[in-house]
Amino acid sequence: MKKNGYTALEMLVVIIVLGVFTIGILSATSYAYQDRSVGYYEEIEHVIEKQAKLYGTTLNNLKEEGNLVITLNDLVNAGYYVADDNEGNVVDPRNSKATLNGLKIKITYENDGNISAKVIEDE
Repeated sequence: MKKNGYTALEMLVVIIVLGVFTIGILSATSYAYQDRSVGYYEEIEHVIEKQAKLYGTTLNNLKEEGNLVITLNDLVNAGYYVADDNEGNVVDPRNSKATLNGLKIKITYENDGNISAKVIEDE
């Protein structure tokens, strides 16, 4: 007698094997779907602080005043930070509809002659 097709047991084994492969692949690649926007924002914040330090070296009045608060828009206009679009907007990675142009940065002239910069978080 010739058999055409598969038995229910054979089909069940195939479904189980495919399920195990699927679970293995999904667990191995699930990191790709995690929200990385907060980490990316912290990287951007670090770059902004570095560029603000460089910008502070060009300010003549920083030594007399001791510290100065600028915005990210000032850095973009001065050419120390590249905007994300032609209008000069820097997109917030945590919310793609918001911009970071109003982000405040405090530049401080230290007693030892060094310049530091820190992003001021709005509360």
